[in-house]
Amino acid sequence: MKYIDTHIDLASACEHWNTCNRIALDSEFMRVDTFYPKLALIQINDGSETYLVDPVRINRAHRGEPREEVWGPLIEVLSNQNVVKVLHSPSEDFDAFYSNLGVVPSPIIDTQWAAAMASIDGIMGYQKLVKQLLDIDLEKGATRSDWLQRPLTDEQIHYAADDVEHLLEITKRLETQLVTQGRWTWLLEDCERMVEDWLIGQEQGYGIERIKKAWMLKPKQLFTLEKLLAWRERRCRTVNKPRGHILNDSLLVDLAMRLPTSTKQLSSIKGIRQPTVRKDGEQIVDIIQRCKESESSQWPERLPRPFNQVAGEWFKDMRDLVQKKAKELDVPPEMVARKKSLEGMLRKAYPNGPIEIPRSLQGWREEVIATPLVEKLKALVN
Repeated sequence: MKYIDTHIDLASACEHWNTCNRIALDSEFMRVDTFYPKLALIQINDGSETYLVDPVRINRAHRGEPREEVWGPLIEVLSNQNVVKVLHSPSEDFDAFYSNLGVVPSPIIDTQWAAAMASIDGIMGYQKLVKQLLDIDLEKGATRSDWLQRPLTDEQIHYAADDVEHLLEITKRLETQLVTQGRWTWLLEDCERMVEDWLIGQEQGYGIERIKKAWMLKPKQLFTLEKLLAWRERRCRTVNKPRGHILNDSLLVDLAMRLPTSTKQLSSIKGIRQPTVRKDGEQIVDIIQRCKESESSQWPERLPRPFNQVAGEWFKDMRDLVQKKAKELDVPPEMVARKKSLEGMLRKAYPNGPIEIPRSLQGWREEVIATPLVEKLKALVN
């Protein structure tokens, strides 16, 4: 194992990684009370050697220098289209790399998704997958430890190295099985889409569609909620605090419904933190007041209500079809079609069409499940 804590050693290692067909990749980070994850360690395995890259020490030594100058060689590796990055359940790693280095690893292979696609006992964690495929028991003790402390303990170093030492061998075995099943191209397609969808999500931000009770709001209230959401996102990024530390989703809905016009009214709302009222109360009230004075032409349309009984029965028929196909393929139902995809498809189709195949059900899923769903909906519409 090689421990890298200087910019020079990192650049040298990156020259080598850029010549690899695949590297195993993982990260350790802390995100206890911050909006952005604090990158604490980067693990890489090239098939013969494991490397632990120490961002804490490297950043300390180069404080104030442009990120691209310090981390440019690694950014090049992570974006090198000739080097496949193998990760296990990478969404949180995407957050860590993007927030700290400004890059999302690509192209990737997700071994968690690969194992599920290969019909290996559903969606499973890394330790369980290593045990299942390699019969190796991994320790879990350092999972919740303080990864920003220095020096790292021997237990932390051993745990971190384990996280990448088996990924490439696991991938070889999964690739063999998926090629035999005719699903290897399915996996590559899904992994490419994972990166695309993650980036689209970043661009769209924390939208109103993520708020569970937003459908209950009238247009003016919905307009207010949109403005409060945008303000909270900016505020969280500025102070580097989690969304719930400022205002949680349910409080935002409450504010949009009640439209308080003074900090006194604001402070009386159950659940709101008084430090938030003191620091941000005037801004919140000002946003609400401007929304109350806005023209109706600025207001959005109301969001769709939950499905009625008939549409709910249609949705159940769609879910049953997905369950049946998942059973035939021996994969988790969410791998065939996610609930959100079915809901979006049904919202357009009910009650009289049009019936469209959403982007999430295109590709290999079009033949496997989207076409049968279209036929099912056509029968219901007619």
